[in-house]
Amino acid sequence: MEMRMYMPPRHVAFIEAVEAGPSVRNFVTIAKRPSLTAVFNDCVELVANFRAMHLEYAGTYIHAQAQATPGNPSAVGTGGTPFMTYLRKHRDETKEQTLS
Repeated sequence: MEMRMYMPPRHVAFIEAVEAGPSVRNFVTIAKRPSLTAVFNDCVELVANFRAMHLEYAGTYIHAQAQATPGNPSAVGTGGTPFMTYLRKHRDETKEQTLS
């Protein structure tokens, strides 16, 4: 089931508006301004750091704790995905968005 089904309608509308808008990454790439590229990369790094921390917390507080409880499978998250793999994938994909 898609995560947006659980989100408040205004949050979904915001995400859809961002998705429909222009690509910031493309704009920065075309602009070829080193200062703009540096700011963009700083923002990507901040998001990647957040995702890394989120992955660490999920591993420590959800996955490890659930593994310690018999009969409590912890490999699947709220949306039915293997959440550790899912979070790791998002962290890695975020890091790949930096520009040279």
